[in-house]
Amino acid sequence: MEKNFFQSATYKFRKFPVQFWVILAGSLIFSIGSSMAWPYLNIFLRERLDLPLRVTTLLISLKSFSGILASFVAGNFADRIGRRGLMLASLLGGACYYFLMYSATSLWQFALLMAVWGALDLFYPVGSNAMIADLIHPDDHLDAYSLLRMMYNAGFAVGPIVGGILAAHSYGLIFYAAAVGYAISFVISLLTIKETLIPGHQSETGGKNIRTSYAVVFRDKTFIVSILMMSVIFMGSSVVFNLLSLYSRETYGFMENQVSYVFTVNALLCVFLQLPAMRLTRQVHPFKTMVFSALFYMVGIGSYALIPSVLWYCVCMAVLTVGEVIMTPTMSALTARLSPADARGRYMSIMSLAQPVGYGIGPAFAGYLYDRFFPQSIWINGALCCLIAAVGFSVLYRFNKHTSRLTGLSESGPLS
Repeated sequence: MEKNFFQSATYKFRKFPVQFWVILAGSLIFSIGSSMAWPYLNIFLRERLDLPLRVTTLLISLKSFSGILASFVAGNFADRIGRRGLMLASLLGGACYYFLMYSATSLWQFALLMAVWGALDLFYPVGSNAMIADLIHPDDHLDAYSLLRMMYNAGFAVGPIVGGILAAHSYGLIFYAAAVGYAISFVISLLTIKETLIPGHQSETGGKNIRTSYAVVFRDKTFIVSILMMSVIFMGSSVVFNLLSLYSRETYGFMENQVSYVFTVNALLCVFLQLPAMRLTRQVHPFKTMVFSALFYMVGIGSYALIPSVLWYCVCMAVLTVGEVIMTPTMSALTARLSPADARGRYMSIMSLAQPVGYGIGPAFAGYLYDRFFPQSIWINGALCCLIAAVGFSVLYRFNKHTSRLTGLSESGPLS
């Protein structure tokens, strides 16, 4: 058993190029730095500005919507100029953003920082996802994106715990430590990552260098609707990752370092469940997979309203995480498969919109419900969002059950 595992791991390591593993290592450091701050950002904004939750969540929405606008620029940049520059700009911008956050004292300063960082934050996933699609053979995309997701979540396993400990002393320590994490990742990427965009790269669908516009991407109705449904899931999950710390502190008096373990459960399970989930879903139609993903999200999010206990929150997070380990690599591999080579950056940028759209709408609406009605209403709303997504993916599956563009995602055998 141990020998087979070692041989399998060695084969995977040799199968992928060295630059892929460098991207994964940089992503690990990047995720540790960023995850120290985001679970506690709403608490920090609420205490620093002394404003209602429905106002502070609008700052999170501002960050998301500036990212939406910037993603179109990122996709064009990735396809015309290159992937590497996007990644470096994002990492350097993150270091500056977190360094300046603790010094901000007024609403306009936070709004400016959120808007700028929202734009730069989207550059890294667009660039790295497109770069991995360039480096890795299409048959191995699901493996590659699953490993990338595992690496991100290994960082997320460490970050919230460190952030919770630092928060007990000073929020400034969180932001400065996050800035250092981004700076280290920037230096690693600057020195080791090479550009993968080939000038004049020819389209997979023809022999000419076709400048595929966003209009062509938006005419891919199956892809666009799938991304819209993904964003609806993010509307639900964003409530957990943005408001759980504040909800549990203001409603039940839990401290940040207690709630940090809930986020660590998410990250650890993502690491250990990612490869088994990938093997189970490889032969399943991607839209059928996404139906199950949305349902796991629905049950996990809705259950937060039932029992005020950190242990119960960990159970809810475990259920939600099953949906997460199914969703992210499935949608990344789907996007890589559907995109022609000359439009890969654009397709990846549209996919990257799902999270900022969901995170832009979800927390703001949940903040309104929290202030206007009762705290538990935010979980009911999140569960309903995921139910809507499950229905949407069911319809997509029905109309695309035998579509060759999607059934090609499997390496072998029919997709059910």
